[in-house]
Amino acid sequence: MDVLSGAAAGFLAAVALALALPLPRTAKLALLVVANLAFLALHDRMAPGVFLAVSLAAFGLARLGARGISGGLFALLAAPIAALLFLPKTGLFGTNPAALALTGFAREFAKAPAAFVASSYFTMRALHFALDARREGKVPGTLLEMLAWNGFFPTLIAGPIERFGNFSQSLDRLGRPDFGDFTHGAWRIFVGVLKKVVLSELFFELSRPLLDFGSPAGAALGTGDAWLALYAFGLYFYFDFSGYSDLAIGAGRICGIRLAENFDNPYLRPNISEFWRTWHISLSTWIRDYVFLPLCGRSTGAWRPRAASVASMVLCGLWHGPTLGWAVWGVFHGAALALHQSWTAWLRKRFQWKQRLAKSRVAFVASTLVTFHFLAIAWIWTAYAGAGLGTSLRYLARLFAIA
Repeated sequence: MDVLSGAAAGFLAAVALALALPLPRTAKLALLVVANLAFLALHDRMAPGVFLAVSLAAFGLARLGARGISGGLFALLAAPIAALLFLPKTGLFGTNPAALALTGFAREFAKAPAAFVASSYFTMRALHFALDARREGKVPGTLLEMLAWNGFFPTLIAGPIERFGNFSQSLDRLGRPDFGDFTHGAWRIFVGVLKKVVLSELFFELSRPLLDFGSPAGAALGTGDAWLALYAFGLYFYFDFSGYSDLAIGAGRICGIRLAENFDNPYLRPNISEFWRTWHISLSTWIRDYVFLPLCGRSTGAWRPRAASVASMVLCGLWHGPTLGWAVWGVFHGAALALHQSWTAWLRKRFQWKQRLAKSRVAFVASTLVTFHFLAIAWIWTAYAGAGLGTSLRYLARLFAIA
């Protein structure tokens, strides 16, 4: 079911009306779980089974973790769950035929069979639930609450990766949106449709010279047109992904659920660290809390956080797509984060320099432009992610008029 279709709008309206019925809280939660499973079933009849298997396994793991099982046993039991973050995209289980009709970023998420639709997102949420239970020594919520949250249908296809703690704060409002929720929800859905249908498609078309560069037609691409296509490609990523987040947030508000924001003008940030605090916020904070910080451990040395940044971003790239191109994208971002950590540490010892740079408008504009161009160039590795690195290297050479 296309999230921009009339069927999707009708599904949302039907669920919102059903949740608005004067039912007990438990009944509303059960109704939402049924709606979540129905949404998955509309994509593939096997998808609800995959979701339930992951969620029930994670809930059982959360209970064991809360009882204090050893870290080794916890990791061993979590490994089969974590495998769903990567395995469905490798092609080992076949390929979703619908992926052949998709392009760009969406193609990477559609390589898995339809039965694994949304597995990346509900698996990340399931792992977070179990990990938090082990850290806090208690299960964060009931099984029914966990299923309602982990499968919340507006967030299944492309996030956000909503934390259980934030979601649970809205559960008392489930099915009871006020006028402000309706107006804000409708506005965010409008913005999401505008981004995905108009702006995303516009910039995708403008980026075609980059995407077609490997074909014979790409041989005549000039340097200026190569840069314009690159800018368009970066903007396509933003409008496509942030547009879906707007749709999810708007749909959630109409159901009475207030999801956390997922984007905050990321391309207007002066450094790579600020970018990752404002781009796909739910993903970046998940990686920070459950990958980067554990890899850092309690080390006080400078090398371990740098190495953890590279390792975390490589894993992030491989999560998007298990290809060499996405791995290189991860290395680029990880190395940039490590370099920024070193720069920040150097500035910390030079307080006057730090103050001057913080107050300088010229420095802010220059660093924002440098950051944006770095991000744009890093996207090149994902454009040809499944075709090796040769085309990406040739495009880089074309950008700088080397070849």
